[in-house]
Amino acid sequence: MSVVERPSIPRGELGGMLLKLKWLTGIRLLLASAILGSAVVLDLHERLPFPTSPLYGLLGLTFGLSLLYAVALRVQRYLLSLGVVQLALDLGLVSLLVHFTGGPDSVFPFMYIFVIFAAANLLGRRGSLLVAILGGGLYGGLLEAEWTRLIPPVEFEGGLAPLRPGGYALYQVMIHSVAFLAVAILSSHLAERLRQTGQELEQRGLDLRNLQALHQAIVTNVPSGLLTLDLEGRVISFNETAERITGYDYESLRDSHWQDTPFVECPVLAEFFAHPDAHLAAPAVEVFLQRRDGRSIPVGIACSPLRAADGGPVGLVAIFQDLTERKRVEAQLRRADRLAALGQLAANIAHEIRNPLAAISGSVEVLKEEVALTGPNRELLDIILREARRLKLITGQFLDFSKPQSLLFRPCPVRPLLEGALQLLAKSAERNPMTTWIVTEEEPDLHVLADSDQLRQVVWNLCLNAMQAMPDGGALTVAIRLPSGQSGNPATGQPGASPDCQIAQLPECHSMEEWVEIAFQDTGRGIPAEELDRIFDPFYTTRPSGTGLGLAIARKNLESMGGRIGVDSRPGTGTTFRLWLRRAPVAVNDQIPMTNGSLRLR
Repeated sequence: MSVVERPSIPRGELGGMLLKLKWLTGIRLLLASAILGSAVVLDLHERLPFPTSPLYGLLGLTFGLSLLYAVALRVQRYLLSLGVVQLALDLGLVSLLVHFTGGPDSVFPFMYIFVIFAAANLLGRRGSLLVAILGGGLYGGLLEAEWTRLIPPVEFEGGLAPLRPGGYALYQVMIHSVAFLAVAILSSHLAERLRQTGQELEQRGLDLRNLQALHQAIVTNVPSGLLTLDLEGRVISFNETAERITGYDYESLRDSHWQDTPFVECPVLAEFFAHPDAHLAAPAVEVFLQRRDGRSIPVGIACSPLRAADGGPVGLVAIFQDLTERKRVEAQLRRADRLAALGQLAANIAHEIRNPLAAISGSVEVLKEEVALTGPNRELLDIILREARRLKLITGQFLDFSKPQSLLFRPCPVRPLLEGALQLLAKSAERNPMTTWIVTEEEPDLHVLADSDQLRQVVWNLCLNAMQAMPDGGALTVAIRLPSGQSGNPATGQPGASPDCQIAQLPECHSMEEWVEIAFQDTGRGIPAEELDRIFDPFYTTRPSGTGLGLAIARKNLESMGGRIGVDSRPGTGTTFRLWLRRAPVAVNDQIPMTNGSLRLR
């Protein structure tokens, strides 16, 4: 319900006024109940100091008015006027109470003080002084009227009228009036101080809430994981970034000892809790952290002791970050540096070797035709020609690997391209007759945005590697599908990565549905784990006749087309290479040129 009030009370203070009026109503009922109990006790005596029948009527009127006040407060309108009316009626009720309980001999003039207190709380200093003056006036007028018999005084039981000197009534009025004014001044001062203190506390409470909200926002939004431990090594805070990095939520780690957390291998924590007062020798370290899902990730941890005002340690705070992406970028930069050096080397080799090699091979061909050699000499010429062709192939691969190429992007149908490459490989000498293959497609007619010649070379190299890995025959399964988080992540090229799509370095792609995955799974001998990180390096090969450039060229071509490649292998069970390329609508016919590996999308 909307609150309507006079302009004398600011809208922000209406809630406080309402609360004060509720307290006033409650205290009035409490005092009335106490007087009612006293009247009941007096009725148990034979001789009463004053008649109690009018007192019961007065108390009934008080309870009735309090009920009306409570109903009026539910409306929450005209609160200031309602407070003034209550104070005025309370003065009248107290005056009647003094009259019916003996007038000058009444013990209840102190009840005016409660009304003055209420006025100081509701109306401030001026209001309390005004109520004190009115209370003193009512009390003095009542005594004057009773002393002059203008109002018949209430007679004591037995008809005995007390004999008082003439100045008694004047003394009572003066002493009570001074007391009322003193109470008004003191109570208004205390009420003002209380109001100021309340405002200061409210402001400080607001500042504290704002500070807590700011602290919570900083802790929540800080891009690093935050772990706080007490001096016993138990977890007392763990922010959201820490939950994302470790996979553990705060509730599962709360009050856990640090040795029962994923940070058990952190040497800084062990050093601190072994000697809390000692200086940390290496506050920042890099360790591998075991996530809740079982993956091990590199993290950088910086620790700092929490100290009390006296400088003593009270705990430890650890700030950590996931270094997986940074390590991947560093590896890419190192590979790029190696590739740049190899590119320069390849250009020099091609320049220095191709021309002499062509002259040598041509001369040997002429010599072979003009000189009729047989036996071992003929075999030597064949070896020279074979090795010359091999050197020519190597230098050609060098050039393909090193020089930038202009790519023509267009939607390429994936399955026809794969089947065409496999049909050519069926006639290759590298294929064992016992080797079979199958192509599966999750969704028909999938297209990718790529250069068809470059993609065909990538497919050829991967299928050729798969057949060479199965010299005794086997099965090659090529699956075309939309990627899922369980099969891999296009952003990192890591098979079995997190199902979250984290394609940060490809801003034009925002979901897994914009990729197409091509998986080549063989049943060969597999690749040892220590070799997986090197198979894409140039010149690294495990075959005596290999050049070590096939996978390096495949990776370079894929990255130049905005794609990714990943590998998953277990010795003895086979290897799976996965390619991720941008999905292209079938209806797109625009050709998109690409130069020097930079993609220009429309």
